[in-house]
Amino acid sequence: MPHVKLEHTENVQWKNPIQDIFPKLQTVLIQHARVKPENCKSRAMELKNFYSTGNNQHGGFIHLEISLLSGRDAEVKTKIGKECRQIIQSFIENIAEIQVSVELRDMDRNGYFTTNQLQ
Repeated sequence: MPHVKLEHTENVQWKNPIQDIFPKLQTVLIQHARVKPENCKSRAMELKNFYSTGNNQHGGFIHLEISLLSGRDAEVKTKIGKECRQIIQSFIENIAEIQVSVELRDMDRNGYFTTNQLQ
């Protein structure tokens, strides 16, 4: 815990290898959500089949979903969301064509089971 899922369309042009983004995102979670680094589970999924409307035919998107155990206040979530969005934007070469969104989800502590020692 937490789970970090980064979905992106295949037309995103990354400045750096995508796996380089995860340590930066995890640093935000460690700092603000006080999670253990060894409990962070991060993954990226490239979307080849997508549809995006708007003014730009070549537009694409990145959606970051972070699932955290419940209990963080709105201020902490806002800091995490804004900082993670800035990190993602700093990695995109074709930023004008890409929409970036970040979603933080609360997971019920009574409904999450793991072999990790969560504190």
